[in-house]
Amino acid sequence: MEEKSIIQFDNVTFAYEANVDQTAAVPVVDGLSLAIPEGQFVAVLGRNGCGKSTLAKLINGILVPSSGRVTVDGMDTSDDARLIDIRRTVGMVFQNPDNQIVATIVEDDVAFGPENLGIPPEQIRRDVDEALKAVGMYELRGREPHRLSGGQKQRVAIAGIIAMKTKCIVMDEPTAMLDPRGRQEVMDTVRMLNKELGITVVLITHYMDEAVKADRVIVMNDGAIELDGTPNTVFSNVEKIKSLGLDVPQATELAYRLRKTGMNLSGDILNENECAEAIINALEAE
Repeated sequence: MEEKSIIQFDNVTFAYEANVDQTAAVPVVDGLSLAIPEGQFVAVLGRNGCGKSTLAKLINGILVPSSGRVTVDGMDTSDDARLIDIRRTVGMVFQNPDNQIVATIVEDDVAFGPENLGIPPEQIRRDVDEALKAVGMYELRGREPHRLSGGQKQRVAIAGIIAMKTKCIVMDEPTAMLDPRGRQEVMDTVRMLNKELGITVVLITHYMDEAVKADRVIVMNDGAIELDGTPNTVFSNVEKIKSLGLDVPQATELAYRLRKTGMNLSGDILNENECAEAIINALEAE
C-alpha cells in the first residue's frame, strides 16, 4: 500500500523580489519536487542561503510559490480559503522561543491557538492539558513563561502546536539558541511526538547529531535537493557533504579519516558505539 504524502512539492520555484542592483529575482527554491509521507521524521540540512527556511515557510503557507504547487494534506497553499485549515494541519516552531510567547501564563499561551480557532472552552481545557503533559510541562502550567529556560519555552511552543491537533510540525532551527540541555529536552520531545503520537516532523537544523535521529535526511544547495535518503545513506557521502560546506557527525568524520589511513572499517557509521565496534572488529581482523 502506497504511503500517503502529507506534504507535496510539485516543481516549485520561489524567488523574493529583486534588489535595486539586480536585473531579475534569483530563485531561492528552484524547480523543487518533494513528497513527505505522513508520520515521517525528516531533517533538512544546508548552509545559509540554500533555501531550507524558505522551504519551511512554503509548507506552512507563509510563502506561496512563484510557480509550481505545494499541497498540505491535499490542500493547495495558494488557496486563501484553505489557509486556516493548512495552518491547523501544519504548525511552525521558530528559532527564538521568546518570539513565540504571547501570554503571561504557560497554559494561557498554549490555549491561544485553539481559542483563535473557535474551539469550545471545555475542549480547549482538555486539549491544553493533554498537550502540556505530552511535552512534560503540565506541572509548570501556572508558571510565567519568562521564568522558564529556553528549552522549556520551546516545549511550551510545541505544546501550543499540539493543542491545535496538528498532523505535522515544521521546526526551523528550534535548538539554535539553546544550551545542550535545552537542545536535548526539545529533541527528546520531538522524537516522542513523532514515534508515539505519529506526528510528521520536518526539522531544519545545522546540528548533525540531530539529523542522524531522523528517518530521512534531505540536503539542500542553491534551492535544490542534492542528497535525499536515510541518515546512513546520506552521511556515507562524506566528500560530497563537505563540498557543500557542511560537516558530518563526529563519529562519521573519525571513521572517514581512519579509512583514509588504510583502516578497513565496515558499515555506515553515525555514532560513537558504531565507530567503536567497527574499530574493534578491524583490529581483531588484522
